[in-house]
Amino acid sequence: MTAHRRVALVVVPLVLILVVVLAVVAAAFAALPVAIAIACAAFALVVGLRSRGKARPPRAERDPWTNPSAPPPVDGLSWTTMWDTTPPPSAVPAVRGRAAAVLTEWDLRDEDAQPSLLVLTELVTNAIEHASPPLRVTLGLGPDFVRIEVHDAATERPRSHARDDGHGRGLEIVAGVALRHGWCRDARGKVVWADVTIGWPG
Repeated sequence: MTAHRRVALVVVPLVLILVVVLAVVAAAFAALPVAIAIACAAFALVVGLRSRGKARPPRAERDPWTNPSAPPPVDGLSWTTMWDTTPPPSAVPAVRGRAAAVLTEWDLRDEDAQPSLLVLTELVTNAIEHASPPLRVTLGLGPDFVRIEVHDAATERPRSHARDDGHGRGLEIVAGVALRHGWCRDARGKVVWADVTIGWPG
């Protein structure tokens, strides 16, 4: 047997083994994305089945204004204004100005007063548009917040009445700014209330 033939008998099997190994490695790499996709699909299926087993609460139950909740008591300074009949929308800047003067007397100015004035404006506007007179607005001073209460004669829960033009989102603004908020029925109708932190959150 010649030397060339002996070399060929050794090299050819090695080359064949190398080709087979490379083919196996290439097949493994090609199958990896498929395996990942199958694993992801199985995971999504399991999560989907579990989530279907849990009942989602109805949309109304996720509305923060759905369930009545009385405001906690506040001991401190207070101020009240009242209308026997529904005031016009032009009354909102006036009541905001009077409230700003009261907050200034309580040593709350500028940035410290702005969140409370924003919530007051939204609650009063909502009451003028959708509530029933008489209307009463009360401000109270807590240790680190301002309590805003708007009383009216209607017993129905407050609703946002959002429109496509972006208006009518006052209660959503209140929910986003207030530390706590809610509503409850009382002897004369209902009270919609919010506790607003003094100053914008840092």
